[in-house]
Amino acid sequence: MEHNSEIKAVVERFKTQLTDFYTGDSWVTDNFSEKVLSIEPGEALKKIQGHNHSIIELVGHIIAWRNFALQKLTGNDDYDVENNSAVDWPAPDDWDVICREFEVCQKNLFTAIENFPVDRWNNTVPGRNYSFIYLITGIIQHDYYHYGQIGSVLAAIKKNA
Repeated sequence: MEHNSEIKAVVERFKTQLTDFYTGDSWVTDNFSEKVLSIEPGEALKKIQGHNHSIIELVGHIIAWRNFALQKLTGNDDYDVENNSAVDWPAPDDWDVICREFEVCQKNLFTAIENFPVDRWNNTVPGRNYSFIYLITGIIQHDYYHYGQIGSVLAAIKKNA
């Protein structure tokens, strides 16, 4: 029973971290909604010299890996994302659509985490060699890593404006 309470505490931390990242009091800076979803479409699509990806590409990439986690949490064992593929790095061109996709993905991932059975969190993710706990920890780290890149691209856009 002790083990289940520890897992539940980890899951609660995941939910808090995802909420803080998206709309809460992020420890880094403004949360994702305030900083990223308020970006103008022209800024989101702009390619900046010295940066490999535009803001819209970075958000599409974040969504791709969140969707991977969502698929695995909801039982789609065969779903996969190959590194550096078109799924991994999509080339979206509609900022409003990508922002809505992120919002839906946030809600769906949060719900999947809430509903995932406590006794499965230490199980290995199908097709991978790590646990579901490791997967969600990685998703949160991945979000913040690319959020930093988005901030760097946005700063370059504003400097060049």
